[in-house]
Amino acid sequence: MLAEAKDGRSGVLVLRGAAGIGKSALLDHAARKASATGMRTVRRVGIESETELVFAALHLLLRSGLDRLDRLPAPQADALRGAFGLAPSSAADRFLVGLGALTLLSELAGDGPLLCLVDDAQWLDHSSADALLFAARRLEAEGVALILSVRDGSHTFRRSGLPEMRLGGLGPEDAAALLGDTADALAPHVRDRILAESGGNPLALIELPAALTPEQRAGHVTPLAYHLGPLPLTGRMQEAFQTQIHALPEPAQTLLLVAAAESTGDLAVILKAAQRLGVRADAVEPGERTGLIRVDGGLAFRHPLIRAAAYQGAPFTRRLAAHWALADALDGATGGSGDADARAWHLAAACTQPDEAVAAELEHAAERARRRSGHAATTAAYQRAAQLTPDPRHQVRRLISAAEAAMDAGQLLQSRALADRAARLTDDPREHARLAGVRAAIEFEQGSPRVAHGILTTAAAPIAATDPAMAASMLLEAVRDAWFAGAPDLAGQAVDRVHTLALPSGHPLQPVISAMTGLSALLAGDAARGLVPIHAALADARRSPPVAPGERLIIASMAFMVGDDETSMDLSARLTDDCRAQALIGWLPHALQNLASSQLYLGRFQDANASATEAVRIADDTGQHHRIDHLQGVLAWLAAVSGDEETCERLTAGVRAHATRHGNVSSLAWAVWAQGLLALGQGRTQAALDLLEAGITGTIRYQLTTTLFVPDLVEAAVRCEQAGRAKAPLARFGQWAEATGRPWARAVALRCEALLAVGEEETERHYTEAVGLHLNGGRPFEEARTRLLFGEWLRRSRRKADARIQLRQALDTFERVGAGPWATRARAELRATGEAATDVRATGAAGLLTPQELQIVRLAAQGATNRDIGAQLFLSPRTVGYHLHKAFPKLGVASRTELARLDLSDRNS
Repeated sequence: MLAEAKDGRSGVLVLRGAAGIGKSALLDHAARKASATGMRTVRRVGIESETELVFAALHLLLRSGLDRLDRLPAPQADALRGAFGLAPSSAADRFLVGLGALTLLSELAGDGPLLCLVDDAQWLDHSSADALLFAARRLEAEGVALILSVRDGSHTFRRSGLPEMRLGGLGPEDAAALLGDTADALAPHVRDRILAESGGNPLALIELPAALTPEQRAGHVTPLAYHLGPLPLTGRMQEAFQTQIHALPEPAQTLLLVAAAESTGDLAVILKAAQRLGVRADAVEPGERTGLIRVDGGLAFRHPLIRAAAYQGAPFTRRLAAHWALADALDGATGGSGDADARAWHLAAACTQPDEAVAAELEHAAERARRRSGHAATTAAYQRAAQLTPDPRHQVRRLISAAEAAMDAGQLLQSRALADRAARLTDDPREHARLAGVRAAIEFEQGSPRVAHGILTTAAAPIAATDPAMAASMLLEAVRDAWFAGAPDLAGQAVDRVHTLALPSGHPLQPVISAMTGLSALLAGDAARGLVPIHAALADARRSPPVAPGERLIIASMAFMVGDDETSMDLSARLTDDCRAQALIGWLPHALQNLASSQLYLGRFQDANASATEAVRIADDTGQHHRIDHLQGVLAWLAAVSGDEETCERLTAGVRAHATRHGNVSSLAWAVWAQGLLALGQGRTQAALDLLEAGITGTIRYQLTTTLFVPDLVEAAVRCEQAGRAKAPLARFGQWAEATGRPWARAVALRCEALLAVGEEETERHYTEAVGLHLNGGRPFEEARTRLLFGEWLRRSRRKADARIQLRQALDTFERVGAGPWATRARAELRATGEAATDVRATGAAGLLTPQELQIVRLAAQGATNRDIGAQLFLSPRTVGYHLHKAFPKLGVASRTELARLDLSDRNS
């Protein structure tokens, strides 16, 4: 990794193993190797008692680069300053801090390769860990080597997706060698016992002999069993360290306890607190002489287990006294919000009974953490504040806030537990409504949309009269849940209840209510009634565009319902740009999902692939599992069209498993469509028919099947000579196509009618009218399929010259969008007419690039700098430069200025 960093390539590695197994030794080795070659190193050790101090670890890790914050894009710099307490905090997206950390690491590596070491990463505060993970997944070409050590048993980084190396114990010969001269002073059976029970753990081999008395080393007394017997390995080592600590003078033990409780190593604070306990500064010396601690600008323990032993081995009352002393030492400190947060937590640690004053200080710490997007720290502070709150009313309020923060942090199980606890303590309907919002959101992400619907509708009833706006918002959210569940009855019930609420005319929710009313009717299969209010909602949105991201997403989705792909793409593209500019990373996967879908419908398959791929990566970071299912369904569809069977089947298998288990039929519909389209493109028409028909008649029958894959089902049924199975689905599709008013939709309906027509005159009339409607634009892949089917029919009717006209245009589209199986079919038909079709079409510039390269090159061609591109795509500027360097030879250019002369458009962009 160090060698690769010197060559400009980044790498990440997680070291896992038991305490004392050698993780820190390997980090030390890496630091020495880096120092010997002049490589810059930044290092941080996670501390258990610091896990609730928001962004504390990240601040200390990156503090050597804080003088470079002005070089970062302004939103990233502001987010880092707010996170580190260097400026007023804003409610920035928590992942923007991770993006800022990525760019700052890239800046630090600009002077040469950078080694970044994090020991005991399992004890990083949650906010720092999230930000570091976000950055780590995006390290690519900055010249940064990031190595983290994580102790066994920790869930931190368990599913990070980062490369891991697990460390095991030393073998017998190496273990004996590590004992070295020490073994000569041990009785043979004591030596064998240590070798056997250490399990090859290096720290145990070093520390356990040192903790034995001379009599124990000689094997003359039995207490050896106490040190080496039934205790687990970590316990044995802590026992060994505690033996060394208890051998120190009393003042030195007290000073070590204060240092262990303080966590940051701030020598001034430690000495000030120790003084309040009657301990002088010279109490540091015994710990230094024994090697338990070192003092070099700050106080650091030689090993994390020494800190644990110093703290856990002290009596409870002495630990309380240490925290009180530290809180007193921090009173009035000028270190900003960090000192205030630390003081609040020390006060909380010293409390043994409810105390409103301390609870209020913790609540202030929670609010500061929330403003800095430290949702996990916010949760912990609110939760502890609730524990210390004597008044049940304030306790419930703080528990609800903790539950909401935990949900924002992605800690869904903790959020549910906090919500359940708060619910038992209150009878207030409005508080129960807030808790229902938490429970429903968790249920939607981890459970069933149908259950989420029930939670919301039940909690909305008691507040309908006193807070109709909140009740309406909950019921509209329930309609959305019913849509994902494919449950028209539930959607209708929620809509009916919304209309009974006493909302004034002109209320901001009225357009959304109108749209959701239409959605409910559409879900029930009544397209004619459903699309009228959706059209009206879109018209209102054009006159007065919504501002909130959630409302903008709804309107973009409504455009899909009426087949208006251009409007949906325009709205989604604008929202995507705004999410990037404002760093609304949590909303970005939603916006990109809508953008990818509209690009797909408009035949811009490369763009759709790039948008969906980026969205999956971000949704994985943000824990939006249902979003991942939907996006992978889109990617599976693109794989199906291109003929990539392996990718399609892999993606649909995952979507089917997760979406079926959680009742998310919207995502399931895309998976079924992808599989059916793959089979149809491969000529497996019976399999395609069975798959698609099962989708329409099975659990997803009320979902988007009408607008998604009925045309495919009709073609499969006709080619299988089972046209009767297509008539009822086509009737519903025709009703929807007519209600949309979109020419392309009517064209596809006419294509299907042509397939089912029995007379040649009727067939030709339908095809001819369909081709004419396609000329009005919209969904070029569907136009090409119409022309392909028309051309096939014309060839079978021995009208080869007419067939060639349709087949050439179909082939041109299929080749340009990369629809391999369909192009093969069109080419074969052309040959059957007597025309020798070319095997392949020249690939455009865009087709030479990967999805990420295409995004980067397009932005560069527009004049964006590497820093601007990195900010938009959540990459470091150096990684952007790396991809441009790879793209230039593919495109045959030598500079950015030449990019502007290239045609980088997708098929129909």
